[in-house]
Amino acid sequence: MNVSKGLRGSVTLTELEGAILSEIHHRGAETAFKVRKAFLASPSVEWSASSGAVYPAIRRLTAQGLIHGEPQNSARKGSSLTLTATGVDALNDWVCDLDRAAGLGLDPFRLRSGLWGELPATVRLKQLARLLVVLKTNIAGLETYGSGLDRVERRRVDLSITQQKARAAWVEAELSAVEGDREAD
Repeated sequence: MNVSKGLRGSVTLTELEGAILSEIHHRGAETAFKVRKAFLASPSVEWSASSGAVYPAIRRLTAQGLIHGEPQNSARKGSSLTLTATGVDALNDWVCDLDRAAGLGLDPFRLRSGLWGELPATVRLKQLARLLVVLKTNIAGLETYGSGLDRVERRRVDLSITQQKARAAWVEAELSAVEGDREAD
């Protein structure tokens, strides 16, 4: 198995692996089922779609010595998961990898944004208006989802709300520009 090393010689984690370790260590998801359930509940399509990848990733992280599983005395035959010292180091390295944290990453909104300008004005106006409704609905959903969350997830949701509000402001400016162009014609 080829494993790359981080700042202190620990394993370099993927985003999925870092999120899994965070769920176990900071959010109290002490079983693979609870980690998977957190991914399914995520408002992010990318994370909820990753729920099927959780179990293999947990097995891989366990094999790498980052997670320790203590068998539970229950009918489910699961394991109580905790991070090893190496797992905590790898998680901390992942958290502190600022170049990757500040990276643009996969952003479906940004990817499509340039192409919206290529649509005919009437289609663009209609689509941007619909997009604004979707964004405002997402913001309301995030605000509802965010109530009663733990500190770690609440900060994530707050950042998502800020991002969606910035997108909505961008769309409003685009709508104004399209409407201005139509008036000038």
